[in-house]
Amino acid sequence: MKATIEKFIKDKDVAVVGASRDPRKWGSGLAKMLTKKGYTVHPVNPQAKKIEGLTCYATVGNLPKNVSNIIISLPAAKAVQVLKECSGSGVKRVWLHKGVGGEGASSPEAVEAARQAGLEVVYGLCPMMFYPPTGIHRIHFLFRKWRKKLPPEFSA
Repeated sequence: MKATIEKFIKDKDVAVVGASRDPRKWGSGLAKMLTKKGYTVHPVNPQAKKIEGLTCYATVGNLPKNVSNIIISLPAAKAVQVLKECSGSGVKRVWLHKGVGGEGASSPEAVEAARQAGLEVVYGLCPMMFYPPTGIHRIHFLFRKWRKKLPPEFSA
């Protein structure tokens, strides 16, 4: 997973599927944070034209073909549907956000759907711990590392 995360960090174009017009929602916070860090963010939400001042796309299929990374912040059942939409798009990698207190997009079914679609997949980890982490997100990463709640390749 570490190699896939490094590809996410290096590529400056990323779509956030499940971004919301509500600035208090996680997807909107992620879009705002990534934009501040110099990434070109493409929010995906069929109910919005703009999110955080960014042009919003109705589906993954509507994204520009140069977007190869998507972060999904939706319930698991909806995430599986989005993964089916990735076929024929430019998407190569998907990050299934776990969310707080639940599985979020990161269900076993969604992970399997991503693999079946031929996508590189990151799951069970918060992207904010890696894009480069600051503040509470850096502490979150270090705490998970200390508790051995990260994949083994992060233990060094």
